[in-house]
Order: sequence, then structure tokens, then C-alpha cells
Amino acid sequence: MSAASASGIAAAPLPETAPAPALRPVPETRTAAPIPAPAPRRATGDDAQPAPPPAEADATERDCRKRLRTLGVSFRDAAPVRDPAGCRIDHPVLVRTLSPQVGLRPPALLNCAIAETAARFVRDVAAPVAARRFAQPLAALHQVSGYVCRPRNGSAKLSEHAFGNAIDLSAFELADGTRIEVGKPAGDGERQFLRGVRDRACGPFKTVLGPGADADHATHFHFDLAERRGGATFCQ
Repeated sequence: MSAASASGIAAAPLPETAPAPALRPVPETRTAAPIPAPAPRRATGDDAQPAPPPAEADATERDCRKRLRTLGVSFRDAAPVRDPAGCRIDHPVLVRTLSPQVGLRPPALLNCAIAETAARFVRDVAAPVAARRFAQPLAALHQVSGYVCRPRNGSAKLSEHAFGNAIDLSAFELADGTRIEVGKPAGDGERQFLRGVRDRACGPFKTVLGPGADADHATHFHFDLAERRGGATFCQ
């Protein structure tokens, strides 16, 4: 006699097993066509796209960036510049300040060598001369041209701007907001300041041009690092 019979409890019948549902065919899956990536655009000015730093093997560029950081320059790496006209910067930097106290307005796309030279010019020349002359700190340099893909004025040869190897400065701004315009100095103090920084820029920069040099530079200083035989400079 089973345990269930002994207790007087009838065993419940097991439910019938429902038949398994018929399998339906799985429709063929189609892979959506990939969305094409946007075409790359040339990096210029403040629109320059972020880029990783130069390759580990490029010691010159890597060391230059270390020196920029030591000088307190605010910058970021930008994508390489390539233009069919021949304009090119392999490892550009977008520079926002030239020291912790001195901005660059607007930011400029440059090669690292001239960014470093400009930062040293601010530290060693422009900032101390401004402090002595005006008894207040230098706050900013205003630039009108960093990288620009164009030839030299009146020539078919590419400008140093086409390689991010030049910068044009139109004004120096003091901490109180006073702007010393390169083309329109106000009084002897501003004229002497501009003369002093211009004279001392010759040497660190290999080309220095400004008002009086020619009509094209009547309103700004042009500084570049063009290479010449024997390291010669050209300053007017």
C-alpha cells in the first residue's frame, strides 16, 4: 500500500504536458548601412580640432611642449595642417596665453618653436618693459595673424604664416585695460615702449617688421623665425 493510500489522500493526477509551440522561421536580419564619417576639415585658429601630442619618438616637439608648460603657456595640441597650396604645420599648438598673467587674444594657431619664442619675449622683454614704463602689469597681447595659408605680400613665395612660423601683434594691453596700439601710440610713453620692445625682439625673432618698414606693416608688428644663412636677422 502506498503512503498516499495509507493516509486516505488520493494522489492528484499529473497535468498533461502541453505540446511545444511550433517554431517560426526567424526573418533574415539586414545590417544597416554604416553612416559615413564627416569629411575632415582643415584646422585653423580657434576652430582647430584637438589632437594627440606628437609621437613619442619626436623628441624635439615633446621637449618644446615641456618648455611651454614650464613657461606657464596655456595651449593644446591641434590636428596637423595640410593644404594643397603647400601650407603645412606638422605639430601645431593652439595658444591661449603666453604666461600665467598674459593672454593672447584671440588664441593663435602656431608651431611650437614660435610659441616658445613669443612666451620668452613676453617674460624677458614685453612684461618687464611694460612694468617699468607704466608701473602696472602687462595683461594681454592682441594678435591679428598666426597661421594663415597665403603667400608673402607681392610675392609667389609662401609667407612664414603659412607654416605657423610667424605672429602679427596689433596691440599690448595693460592690467587697467589700456591698449597700446602698434599703429597709433598715444604719447611719448607709448612710443618709447613700442620702440623698446621692437628693438629687443630682434634676435629672439629672426624677422621683425612694423610701422615704417612698409605699408603692409603700418599697424602691427610682424615677428617670425625664418631661417637665414648664418642665423642672420632682418629687422626694420
